[in-house]
Amino acid sequence: MCYNTDNGKGIYMKKVLLISNMYPSKKYKHYGVFVRNTATILEENGYKVDVSALKKKDTKLGKLIGYSWFYLKSLFLCMFKHYDYLYAHYLSHCALLIKLIKKIKPQIKVIVNVHGNDVVPEDEHDEKFIPLVKSTLPLIDLCIVPSSYYQGIMINDYKLDSKIVKIFPSGGINFDIFKRQANAKEKLHLDQNKKCIGYIGRYEKRKGWEVFLKAMSLLDNINDYQVIMVGVGEEEDQANELIKEYHLEKNIKKYPMQTQKELALFYSAIDIFCFPTYRKSDSLGLVGLEAMACGSVVIASNMAGPTSYIRNQENGYFFKPKDPNDLSNKIEKVLSLNDEELDLLKKNALKTAKEYDVKNISHILVDIFSEI
Repeated sequence: MCYNTDNGKGIYMKKVLLISNMYPSKKYKHYGVFVRNTATILEENGYKVDVSALKKKDTKLGKLIGYSWFYLKSLFLCMFKHYDYLYAHYLSHCALLIKLIKKIKPQIKVIVNVHGNDVVPEDEHDEKFIPLVKSTLPLIDLCIVPSSYYQGIMINDYKLDSKIVKIFPSGGINFDIFKRQANAKEKLHLDQNKKCIGYIGRYEKRKGWEVFLKAMSLLDNINDYQVIMVGVGEEEDQANELIKEYHLEKNIKKYPMQTQKELALFYSAIDIFCFPTYRKSDSLGLVGLEAMACGSVVIASNMAGPTSYIRNQENGYFFKPKDPNDLSNKIEKVLSLNDEELDLLKKNALKTAKEYDVKNISHILVDIFSEI
C-alpha cells in the first residue's frame, strides 16, 4: 500500500500531484474522464491526490487564461506542498511543467500517462510538440500507456526502456455504471421495434463522424432503422450540413454529450455501435468497451486502439478505416445475423469488456505507483 514510515516518526500518506490539460466539465462531461478516474482509483487506495487540471475551453482567450491558471496553480502547489509523485497526463502539454517542477523539486518521482496525439502527432501542430516531449522523457521514472499498441510506440519510436513502460487501460470501465439498462429505447422515446444504429463521440477531425454519416446514406432501407448521434465538437455544424445533404434529417436524432450514467442508457438503446475513428492517436477507445459492456455490437475501424480488444467476428467487427462502403456492408452483415449468432457475439463482447472492469484493474495502477 501507499503508507510508509517516516524514519520512525510515524505513518504518512503518499501524496500525488496530478496535472493534466484534460478534465471533465459540465459542458464536456466525457472529456478527460479517464484522468478523473485515475485520481479516484489512487484516492480509493490510500493516496492523497491534489489535481491541477485544465478543463476544455472554446475560445483562444479562454485557452490562454486557462493554461496560465493551470501552470500557476501547478507551480504554486508544488512550491508550497510536498509531493512524492508528479503524475502527468497528456505529455506534450505538460512537458514544460514537468521540467519546471523537476527543477523546483528534483527528488519528486515523475510518472507520465500518455494518451493520444501528445506522442502520436496527427498534424503539423502536434508535430511541434514532439521535440519538447523527447527532451522531457529523460526526466521520467515511469511511463503509463493505455494499450499494447501504445506500448510499442513508446518503446520502438521513443526508445524508452521496456521496463519503465507500463500498460494501464485509461481508468477502465465502471460496471456499476456501464451495464445493460432495461427499456432503454422506451426511456429515450425511440421505436422499440426498430434496430438502432449509433455514434457517440466528438465532432472533430479524424473521429470519423462523416464516415458514419456517409455509411448511413448508403444503407438499404434506411427508414427501417433509427440512428442516434451523441456528442459535441467544433465540426458539429459540418455534421448538420451533411445530414441535410444526405437527406437524413428524419432518420437521425442528435443529442449533446451526456454524463457517464446517461451514456449507459444510450449504449443500451443502440443495437449497433459504430466507432469510425481513423486517428492513429486513438490509444484505446473506451467508448467501444463501454458499448460492449452495455450490450451493443461494436463495428470499429481496423486500426489503432480498438485493435487491442476487438476480435473480428468474435466479439465485434472491423471495417476498413475511412471506408463508408465497408462500414455500411458490415452494418448490413450484423443486421443479417440470427439471434443465436448475435447472442454469442454479445456474450463474447461482455466477457472482453469485463477484462477492463475498474474493480479488476485498479490494482495495476496502484502496483505501478508502488514500484518506485
